[in-house]
Order: sequence, then C-alpha cells, then structure tokens
Amino acid sequence: MKEKTKVLHRVEVINAILDITYNAEDRIDICGNSRFPSLIFTFESIKKAIMNAKDRKNTRQRYIFEITEGNIQYCKDLMKIAPTRHMDEIEANFLLNEKEYLGSITLKEPHQQAMYTNVREIVEQQQNIFETLWNKSINAEKRIKEIEDGTVHYETRIIEDNQEIVEEIGRLTTSSNELCICLTSGGMQYNYNHFFELEKKLLDKQKKGEHKGIRYISNIDNNNMNLAKILLDAGIKIRHLKNLPPMSFGVSDKEIVATIEKMDVGKNVQSLLLSNEPVYMNHFYYIFEELWKNGIDAKDRIGDIEEGIESTSIEIIPNPTYSIRRAFDLIKSADKEVLRLFSSVHAFRRQVRLGIMHLFKDALEGGARVRILIPADQKEIIQIVNEVNLVLPQLDIGSVDKSLESTVGILVVDRKESLIIETKHDSKDNSYDAAGLAAYSNSKPIALAYASIFDSLWKQTEQHQKLSKMYEELRIHNIVQKEFIDVAAHELRTPIQPILGLTDILRSSDNRDRRSIAEQDELLDVIMRNAKRLQRLADDILDVTKIESESLNLKKGVFNLNDVITKAIDDVIAKIAKSQQGDVIKLLYQPRDIFIEGDKARIGQVISNILNNAFKFTEAKLNKEKGGRGAINITAEKIDDGRAVVSINDTGIGIDPGIMPRLFEKFASKSFQGTGLGLYICKSIIESHCGRIWAENNKDGSGATFYFSLPIIKIK
Repeated sequence: MKEKTKVLHRVEVINAILDITYNAEDRIDICGNSRFPSLIFTFESIKKAIMNAKDRKNTRQRYIFEITEGNIQYCKDLMKIAPTRHMDEIEANFLLNEKEYLGSITLKEPHQQAMYTNVREIVEQQQNIFETLWNKSINAEKRIKEIEDGTVHYETRIIEDNQEIVEEIGRLTTSSNELCICLTSGGMQYNYNHFFELEKKLLDKQKKGEHKGIRYISNIDNNNMNLAKILLDAGIKIRHLKNLPPMSFGVSDKEIVATIEKMDVGKNVQSLLLSNEPVYMNHFYYIFEELWKNGIDAKDRIGDIEEGIESTSIEIIPNPTYSIRRAFDLIKSADKEVLRLFSSVHAFRRQVRLGIMHLFKDALEGGARVRILIPADQKEIIQIVNEVNLVLPQLDIGSVDKSLESTVGILVVDRKESLIIETKHDSKDNSYDAAGLAAYSNSKPIALAYASIFDSLWKQTEQHQKLSKMYEELRIHNIVQKEFIDVAAHELRTPIQPILGLTDILRSSDNRDRRSIAEQDELLDVIMRNAKRLQRLADDILDVTKIESESLNLKKGVFNLNDVITKAIDDVIAKIAKSQQGDVIKLLYQPRDIFIEGDKARIGQVISNILNNAFKFTEAKLNKEKGGRGAINITAEKIDDGRAVVSINDTGIGIDPGIMPRLFEKFASKSFQGTGLGLYICKSIIESHCGRIWAENNKDGSGATFYFSLPIIKIK
C-alpha cells in the first residue's frame, strides 16, 4: 500500500473509520473524549463494524475515554465489546490499527473531518502514545463505580523518575482550572523550561473566561528578574517573598505537587509528592494564601531592584550582648503573640539557662500566645516537652526535622517586629559566646514573611508524621511489590520448565514410538499438574486484583456448609492417596448440616486453600522427620451468637513466628513454595461474608489450627 497522509471530510471520515476497523488484523485502539462514545453509537455502520471486529478472535480491541455521568451507559455497552479504561481531560479523538491512523476526528455533523495516514513512522508513534495513555488510565469499572457511588479516588504517591515527574506536573497544569505555584528561584527557571508553553495555553483560556488564572510566589532578585518580567508580560500574577518554604509546590483545584528537595537553578526535580487528597490540598493551599497575603507585588519589587532601592528598616546588631538583650525586650513587649524558632536543641538549652522561660511565662500571663519550634528528633522533643510541662504547661512546643538545624534562629513578635539571630558556635554552653550577628527589623512585611515561614513549619510539624508514615509505606510497598515479582517469576518458571520439556519429549516422533501409553499418560499427568499450578497462580493474581479494585463479586445463595467441606475433603483425600505419605496421614471430619447464605464457590475456595496448606505442611514435616504419623482434623459447629465456626487442625510444621503478625497480608510466606496470596484472598472472602478468620500454633508444639466464622441462617 502506498504511503499517504491527507485530511478527510464528511462521508470520507465515516468510510475511513469503517476501513480501519474492517482492515485490522491484530488490533484496534480507540481514544476519545467524553462525547465520543455516544457518537460511535449514533452511526449504525460504525457500531456494526466494531461488533464485527469483536467476533474476530485474532483482533484485539481497546478503548480509552473520559467517562462522565452523561456517557456511562454508552461506556458500559462498549465494555461488553472490549477492555475499556478512563482518563481525565481527554481532548483528542483517534483510531488506529497496526497499519493506519485516523486522528483529530470530529463526528459532529455536518462538520465531520479527520486526518488520515498510513505512514509507518507516524502510526508507530501514535501507537506509543496510545500505550502511554493506556498505562496511565484507570479501569472503567472503577471509574463508573466512583461516579455512581458519588465517591472520588484519592491517591498520594512519591515519584522519583525525572521523565514521569515532568509528565505529571504537565498533566496537573493542563487539567487545572486554577493554578497557584510557590517556587524558589531555581524552581522558577525549571518551571519556565518545562511548562511555560502549557501555561500560555491556560492564559489564553483565562481570557475566554474558561480558567481562573495562574499565580506565582517566588523570591525575585537580580538573577531571575528578567524571567519574572517574561512571566508577568504573559499574564501570570507574581508576588515576591524573600523567605520561602524550603520546597517548591503547586496547587490546582484538583491536586498538589511538591518537591521533596530544595530546587537550585537548573536542577531537575529528583523526588515529587503528588496527591489529590483534600487534607494535603487544603494544607498547601492555605500555605500559599498566607504567603500570597504577605508577598510584595512583583512589579514593585522589580522597580526597587532596578532603582537600587533597599529597605531601610533593618538594623544589623554585631554585639551578641545587645542582640540577646533586644530579643528579651521584644518578648517583654509582646501583646498578642511570640513566635520563636530555635536554631538547634543546644540553642534552646542555652536560652533556658539564661532565663527565657520566665519571659515566656510573663508573656503568657499577659495574654499573648507563645509558640516555639525546635529542630529535634522524637526522643529529644518528648524529653523537652515533659520538662517544660512541669513548669509551663501553657507553652506550645513543636518540633521540626532535625535536619533543619541551622545557624539562624527567628523571633517574631505580634507579627510587626522580627529578630534574626546567628548561632556562630553551637557547641558553646554560654549564649553570649555562641551568638553571632543579629538583624532586627520593624518592617511589618518582613515580620509577616517570617511569621508565615513559622506558620508553615508549624503546620508541617502536624503533617510531618503523616507524610513520613506515608513515604515509608510507599517505600515498603515498592519493596514488597519487587519481592512479589521475584516470587511470581519463580512460581511461573517452576511449572513452565517441565511443561515445555515434557511436551517436547512427547512431540518427538522417536520417543512417541518407543514409549508405552502408560508412560505417555504419566508424562501428561505431570504436564497437567504443572498447568493447573500455573492456572492457580493466575487465578490468585486475578482475585487479588479484584479485591484491590473492590470488584470481587459474590454470587450469594443458601447452601449447606457440610456439602462444601465434604467436597474439599474428597479433593484432599485424593492428593493424600497419591503422596508418598498417603498411608500415614489421616483426615478426620464429623459431618454436620449447617446452612449459610453466601457464595458457595468462594467459601469452597477458602476451605480448599486451608486444607491444602494443612496437607502440604503436614507432609513436609513427615518427609523431614522420616517417620511418624500425621493427622488433619476438621470441625464445624454452631455457636450461641448465630454463627458457625470451622476449624482445621494439622500436625505439620506450624506457623513461623516471624510471619504470624502478618499472616493474612499479601506476600506473607516463608514456605518452600507459593506466593503468599492464598490466605490474603481467604481473609478478603470471609470478611466480605461478614465473617472473621484467624489462626494459632497448637499448644503442644505440633502444627497449627486455622479458624473462620460465618453467620448462619435457620431453615424452616
């Protein structure tokens, strides 16, 4: 086919969609905005072509749409045809198969048009774009459930890949209806390099009344003044603030992003916090608004720089004796508030010995609120709080990360006056020997700026533990995920190798002629066992996926629990008979009718999983000890609170104490085989039936017992 690229109009567009759909051999990928699903069903010929492709077994279809309340039913119909996913803010409509691409599709009559090409390089490029969108989109069922239940999917994560960081900030920028950005000088240059073109598009939307605009806060100096002018000329509102939080961050109406490290000029972002959780959005938005209120209009700041004007309300105090006296006098003069950020724990201790606690007490008794911040670890701050509470329980004490220890302390009084005190020799025991220069200012904007920094740090202390815990959980999740991939890879390789090897033997014409039917059946049995092992692994992973996405559907009905237990026992008895220890493992059960309302197959899955584990670990113990006998005892009984309790007791190797606390979590396994998913799935199934599952090692030191309870019903 000759390569070509051209623009199509009206009926040509419909014909091109039909041709691409009918000509597809391997795949059909469709991406569209929220209006596209309904337009597909408007044209009967397109709908028929898609349905026809569904019936071709070798042709794979995938759809990505922006799913909204208005197109849910259309998307549900499309989900019956092919895998469907959701992505926010999709604007482009395009369709492609392995050889052709149709983009910029407009189906609204009479202005139908599209761009067609079969140029291989372009088609491959568009396929890569679709794959990227597919990987970043979410399951359509999950999105539909969020809309129908009125819920929002909240997520907080840390990104450490440079390209992904740029993509995510770009996505946040493009999808925003309002954008508030706080940037260090280096952050401003980084933002300009990567996102200025996107921001200009938002500013064009603002002129049409479709966006609320962009606001910047940054420290404007000689180095970035010209860059600030460019941004101002483009229509971005900017305010100057000399003392900013150590991180750069951006807040839209939907999400926040924040750098983990301080941004230097030209430096790429190494770690990025991304969240759409309201608590973090409100936190950063509040910080931004406080900084914005205290900022200076960028045009005024640039004018001062160009005219060489500097504030005259700053006094440098070189003598430590005078600076300490000024600090104490400021605290004595406080009417409403004292804010004190110490440079270190040692600085705080020195000031306590000098009598600062008496000044804090007088200020508190005079009606002022006193808050202090100390860079300290958890042990240090607990000790300090306990000591202070004995003499001054009204004093508010907070801690910032010990890594923020510096050579500068801050004092702000009534948000009108400020004093910055240098710590020259932190190892000294005497404040006069330790202190260096100090800078006093009666400038209200300067005092407000320092107060804003203090407030930001104060709020960060409240969020610090949550963020630290979240970061640690994400780190552990990544480790666990890697461990699972390693285990799953091993579990996949183990059955695949005999399947491939024995299949090759059976296919060999020489071996086929020489081997008896019984020998061939034996090889086929081995292949079948390993194939079933693969199937179980796939089923477990699928079940975990359904549990995580809350889409594990239960087909409930009334059934006799005894029937399910009996069937599971028959399966295990067959295994025992085939095992090397079949003649020394006894399985005991006293049948009893107990009626349950639930998913019969899923409850059977739980019982089979626990029974198979009991057999596996009992057999392992007998093989290790080379003698003795084993037993598995199953009981089912009703208890007084209208529940049934099933117990499965074995005489195996027992539960490893290191695993016991997380026995029912994902990937909890120290056995000689298995992924550690089975008990996690069992727990989810039982809890979805309003039941409970637990386990313990037997008191005699031999084996373990698993229990689960379920509500019962009365049969009239």
